[in-house]
Amino acid sequence: MKQCTTLALALLILVCCLADARAEHEEENSDFTRVTRAVEESKSDYDKLKEKLFQRYQDIVTRMEEAEKNYVSVFSGRKETGLAIRTGTIPEGYTPWWQKKVNGRINEAVPEVETDISSLFVKALSSSSQIKVFSDLPLIRKTSIREAEGPYDFRLFAEGRLTDLDEPVGDDLKTGGPLRYEETSKNLEYGIRKKFLTGTEVELKQNIGDMDTNSTYFNPEDQARAGTYLTIRQPLLKRFGIRYNRAPIDLARIDHDIAGEELRRDVESHLLEISRAYWGLYLERSLLVQKTRLAEKTRKFLERMQERAKVDVEPSLLARARSLVSSHELAALQAEYAMLNAQARIRALVNAPDLLNASGLEMITRQLPADHMVDVSFDHALQTSLDKRPEVAQAIRQIQSAYLRLERSENELFPDLDLFFQTYVKGLDGDYRYGSAYDNQFDEGGPSYVAGLRFEYPLGNNGAEARNLRKRLEIRQLLHQLDTTVENVLLETRVSYRELVKNYRSMVQSYQIMKADDEEVQALLARVDYLLANNRPYGEVLYQLMDASERLTDSEELFAKSELTYNYSLYNLYRAMGILVETNRIEFTEEEPDHGLPVINVRAQ
Repeated sequence: MKQCTTLALALLILVCCLADARAEHEEENSDFTRVTRAVEESKSDYDKLKEKLFQRYQDIVTRMEEAEKNYVSVFSGRKETGLAIRTGTIPEGYTPWWQKKVNGRINEAVPEVETDISSLFVKALSSSSQIKVFSDLPLIRKTSIREAEGPYDFRLFAEGRLTDLDEPVGDDLKTGGPLRYEETSKNLEYGIRKKFLTGTEVELKQNIGDMDTNSTYFNPEDQARAGTYLTIRQPLLKRFGIRYNRAPIDLARIDHDIAGEELRRDVESHLLEISRAYWGLYLERSLLVQKTRLAEKTRKFLERMQERAKVDVEPSLLARARSLVSSHELAALQAEYAMLNAQARIRALVNAPDLLNASGLEMITRQLPADHMVDVSFDHALQTSLDKRPEVAQAIRQIQSAYLRLERSENELFPDLDLFFQTYVKGLDGDYRYGSAYDNQFDEGGPSYVAGLRFEYPLGNNGAEARNLRKRLEIRQLLHQLDTTVENVLLETRVSYRELVKNYRSMVQSYQIMKADDEEVQALLARVDYLLANNRPYGEVLYQLMDASERLTDSEELFAKSELTYNYSLYNLYRAMGILVETNRIEFTEEEPDHGLPVINVRAQ
């Protein structure tokens, strides 16, 4: 029986040890433990913390890269990063016929201004009201740093008091005979206080005043009083330490850094919208030139068909031809208004004064669209987006901020144990001799001392325990938020990269379609010339030519749109990688103008 009891006790101890070991192992591998260990090991260094946290995502990025490389296209049966059929390339040096007109003046009746994306960026950085809104945010957040430093300023204080008492007494010892106690006194107290980052509070103050009463025991009469006090309060547990007391300042600095990342993100988004608006204007100008040319060509074809109305052109064909001419002229009219709207959108985004003119204005698009594939690898795009995206930087800095709050909550788990120490000297003299009273506090007697401890601890400590648990949960939540942010950033980068490749191939395919339609038009023109040379009917061929010209214009529009989409997707990829600001060499500098209000200048180098 005794042996069984011993064995059972040993088994119980073994089970408890195994349970503790398992709990400790699970704790070490928890998300909370990983992120707090990373912050502790980085020692508040952002780059080191980012490096440690990014180890969490290396396997994901590697698998994404491998999946992209090993994907086999449904159409070609080859590894083509998951995108469509091979479409060749656009011939080197190819220039669409409308490009020269688009890059020149279309409307000679109004003033013109030349634009390109770089110049629009420069103008927006100096004039855009929206960018000015963005640039004020870091300055607003920066004021929190000075505000957090405020409690550690030297503080001057002063207090004056005048007392006039006339009270009944029930004790002869207070007055020595009179039935009412009368007292007049004046007192002035002034000094300086200072709180230090260790939590220490120091106060040095001077008291000076006078007092007189009707008590027969009051001696000397007409007293002048003076006193000098030095008081020190030092927390020993709760609220003790530089790290605890400096945390509000560090939190404000991190918040300011987060605002800087937010500024970069907002500026990139705004510049992306400007690039979209520019290519939108380029497209609308291209469509205006294309549709105007189509309307003119179909009008000429109609005139030739009308000349042969009694020869070989049926009335139904003429009616359809007139309908086509009207629809093409309407399309050209609509294209002009679309161009004006595109100009207005650029003006609203850039806010530059030279983009508005009382006589009207034509914005000439000088920057040509690229028609070659940009050399950006998928692997490089993913790695760069992780390293450069401001959203990721914001999420990491929020973890830093949450860890500082956790440290403060852990300090607040301790009880209040404060050391109090005071020393003072006092002086006294009669006949209201204030100077003598002040000198006597140092010349007569010695200093007095008071010291003590103050202890306080709430039973259960529920408030501090709840705050600490909340901070621990917030850190775990922010790590998961970082996971979500990284996943979204990688998703945006993958989609943007694929869109770039897809849009390039779409542009090449659109070129092939346009080329085939142009060959059809040329063949029909040659057919008309042949029939005309041989004096044979060609009215039906004229209508076919009109129809083919419409299809050619449609394919030219498709090519122009694909140019726009491809060139915009390049800027969108730069934004997804977090390098749109860096690529355009944009810098943010804080300056203090003469008005007294600081500003952040956002400008290209």
